[in-house]
Amino acid sequence: MFHGIATLMGRSLRLDARQLQTHLFRLVFVLIIYLMMMIAQVQAMMIGAPGLQFFMNMIFLNVSFIALGGISFFSSAITEEKEEDTIGLLMMAGINPLGILLGKSTARMFQALLLLTVQFPFTLLAITLGGVTFHQVLAAYVALLAFTVLMSNVGLLCSVISRRSGTAAGLTTLWLIAHSIAPHLLQLPKTAMLGTAWGMSSTLGKWTISAIDLVIDSDVLLRLYAILQTGFDEAVITKQVITNIGGGLVFFLLSWALFYRFALTADVQGISRGLISQTTRRATWAASGRAWANPLVWKEYNFLTGGNPYLVTKLVGFLLLYLLLYPTMAGIRLLAGDPQPWDVDREIVPAHFTIVIVVLVLELSIYSSRLFHDEIRLQTLSSLLMLPRSIGYVAYSKLTGMLLGALPTLLFVIVDSVLVAPNAEEWFKVVGHPGFWFPVILYTVFLHLVVLLSLFVKWGALPLAFFVMLITMYCCPIFMVLVVISSEAGDFAHLIVLGIGWTLFVVATFVFQMMIHARLYELGAK
Repeated sequence: MFHGIATLMGRSLRLDARQLQTHLFRLVFVLIIYLMMMIAQVQAMMIGAPGLQFFMNMIFLNVSFIALGGISFFSSAITEEKEEDTIGLLMMAGINPLGILLGKSTARMFQALLLLTVQFPFTLLAITLGGVTFHQVLAAYVALLAFTVLMSNVGLLCSVISRRSGTAAGLTTLWLIAHSIAPHLLQLPKTAMLGTAWGMSSTLGKWTISAIDLVIDSDVLLRLYAILQTGFDEAVITKQVITNIGGGLVFFLLSWALFYRFALTADVQGISRGLISQTTRRATWAASGRAWANPLVWKEYNFLTGGNPYLVTKLVGFLLLYLLLYPTMAGIRLLAGDPQPWDVDREIVPAHFTIVIVVLVLELSIYSSRLFHDEIRLQTLSSLLMLPRSIGYVAYSKLTGMLLGALPTLLFVIVDSVLVAPNAEEWFKVVGHPGFWFPVILYTVFLHLVVLLSLFVKWGALPLAFFVMLITMYCCPIFMVLVVISSEAGDFAHLIVLGIGWTLFVVATFVFQMMIHARLYELGAK
């Protein structure tokens, strides 16, 4: 019995151990750590305790990498089998659902844990640089290991209940956002309850406060922040470690229990198109309809971004968000004891603006990672490139369809930016500042990198691109230097700095687009 359960998992681990690219990736990761250590050594000549800065950079780099891995790497464990229609074949081969879950997800979790383990001895070098103790390093990596267990199984559950990898990635992202902001939102209710007799004396009140404490203590960022403080002497195994590992086990058991309900449901219509439905008498607007003059734009708009249903949903959702933010922020003020809790008109638009920007960043990142996903997975890229159109025409048409799907988010970004600015002069001043354009330039280059890596790797293009971009900016912070220079310069210097920035942007995007063109030609020729 156990031999059959562990068959797929053992095969996945052996395959991972025999692949050269896996060991090269881990070697590159270690070399990056060594490079960061050398930079910290140089910083030792200018600042004190460089080991703490080096250790802090490594820890939060790992947190970001694990979070993005959960969104793209772990959340595609089962959906990629659904998209390939191979789950039935695995079941016919005698592999039961538990074996599939262990082989497809737990094996990936072990790969991520090994990546953390291999860097642990090198991170100990931060102790020799000063500012860090062995106890802090050990506690931080135990917290990261527990967080990896939680994220891998959250992604697994989203992968089991979703039909497409994009949907699973979206659900994982929503859970991650909720998990990150819940501890901070619960601080005020906890403080308010502690000031009442019901919260201090009643059994239900004590249970409620204990549940809130459990949610707050499960946050890995708060735990890492405490670990990085000078004089840290808490236990290595804490509530965060226990709750993260326990939560991972619960999510794994839920995935196992729901496997027959969701993963084995046959889709008689073939590949899922999300909310795109067939034309009906009641909802003709939701159907994809006939192809446009440019069918590639129509295809990406409807099948990648969700088409009209998702567009209307986002428009309505962003409008309702204004109404939801009003009572939410007023309630927070009321719990904090503000004498005028309903005077939140000036705070709603900036909060809405921040949320919309975060949604836009995540939306375009996920779309970019899946721009050529279906063509590569279904092996239709060669047929597509046989059309009497150039590779550039095909790529830019697909990009146009992707941007059409993101129009509601872009629209609300512009509207909120106008509402936030006190007047037109201030708005144009902010828009013309290099500090505004440099993040846009960096993010655009990042999207090019995501598309390029998605043509080389089957999964994980988004976290891998984030990792590469972060390391590049750490080792060569040219844009950060330009921002610092522009912050202390006049209007004429702003133009010079912007000119340098746009020149670097044009060169970087040109190189990336040529590389994407060459890779598409190579894949289409196979």
